[in-house]
Amino acid sequence: MAIKIIIVDDVLEMREMLVKMLESSNLNYELLGLCENGQEAIGLMKKARADVVLMDINMPVMNGLEATQMIVEEFPQARVIMMSVQHESEYLKKAMLAGAKAYIMKPVDMDELIETITTTYERHQYLEKTIPTDNQAHDAQIISFFSGKGGVGKSMLALNMSLIIHEKFNKKLLLIDLDLQFGDIALMVNKQSELTIKEMFDDSPIVNFEDTKPYLYKYKENLDMLFAPKDPESAEYISNEQIKSILEIFKKQYDIIIIDTGVNYSEVTLNALDLSDQIMIVTNLEVTGLKNTKLSLRVMQSLNYGEEKVKMIVNMAHDKFGVTKANVQKAFTYEVLGYIPEDIKLVRNAINTGVPLVATKNSSLYKPLSSVCQSILKV
Repeated sequence: MAIKIIIVDDVLEMREMLVKMLESSNLNYELLGLCENGQEAIGLMKKARADVVLMDINMPVMNGLEATQMIVEEFPQARVIMMSVQHESEYLKKAMLAGAKAYIMKPVDMDELIETITTTYERHQYLEKTIPTDNQAHDAQIISFFSGKGGVGKSMLALNMSLIIHEKFNKKLLLIDLDLQFGDIALMVNKQSELTIKEMFDDSPIVNFEDTKPYLYKYKENLDMLFAPKDPESAEYISNEQIKSILEIFKKQYDIIIIDTGVNYSEVTLNALDLSDQIMIVTNLEVTGLKNTKLSLRVMQSLNYGEEKVKMIVNMAHDKFGVTKANVQKAFTYEVLGYIPEDIKLVRNAINTGVPLVATKNSSLYKPLSSVCQSILKV
């Protein structure tokens, strides 16, 4: 079914450029009309109900914020995507409070425009069809992935093991990217245009699960993702109390919550580790990685995390370069749940294409990752 679109911008050149972008794309759409201001957009909506409205913010007669609020109140099925040269978070907050579903910065990139239209339309199509409440009782187990050193594949493991736990073990699962400064999960599934945890907290207060739904990316049925902010400075605006409050909400909705933490001991990371039922320390067989893992485990001990809570996963494992599995077993008293073999080509291709490596069960890493998942779930 074609996506019905209205373009609203007071600049003729901008309207024409957006039309050309749509015409050059493979998007299945129907352009209902072009408007110079918010008042014209409301009038056109009354005649032809659009699915998506591309709305500028600063316009004469009626600006985009006023028009958006009126449109979403009268036509709740409409998805307004706000466009602006203003990069300040305050403008984003105002747009979302007015009812916009997404926000695009000018100058508009064609790929981002088409991706945002598609994902915004599909996401809210699904939300309209779902039952508002989930009557099934849940008490999620929280599993955090942590590493003392970057580049050891922590995020790759968190993502792919989430997919396996959901599919193979039939768990309703939420993956949270809590590396608030440099989270990569959105990039690894090629969904950088999606809303993030930052927008969720910027908008109206989160009181219940329904309030969080517009910000969750539905990767599959019963597998949702909450992405990290798009810029590092946003991390400072997210507090421990906010993280704690949403985890309490999410625990009642999922079987498993997997958290990909930052490579640090920030207050948010420590809070997530405190709330976790299990912590997976990810390392590799390089001396620097093992050294930082040793230091991380000392911190875990100082926090009174027992060996029943903290486990190890050795990624990119091989015995070719001096450090062996025997060395690891001798150096660490903590249980090693698994040694994931190295497959640089497979992993690099998965990250660069945005297609998780276990998306096909023929992957050489599917079986070892599945074995570790089984150990985590104790099944």
